[in-house]
Amino acid sequence: MTSPLLRVRLLLPELADTAQHAVQAAYDLRAVNSPAALQETRERAIATADDLVAAAGTALAV
Repeated sequence: MTSPLLRVRLLLPELADTAQHAVQAAYDLRAVNSPAALQETRERAIATADDLVAAAGTALAV
């Protein structure tokens, strides 16, 4: 578990799953074996990071 992920999980537990998905998507970039897979995995990582930012914005706006 990374320090930033731990902070999110402790401070905003409602974002724990979304944050975990974003971290996993970033780590998945290491395992790609082709340019096409890299592009697909990169797009997924960007989308999950965007989801995390949107969820954090919603949680903090309440």
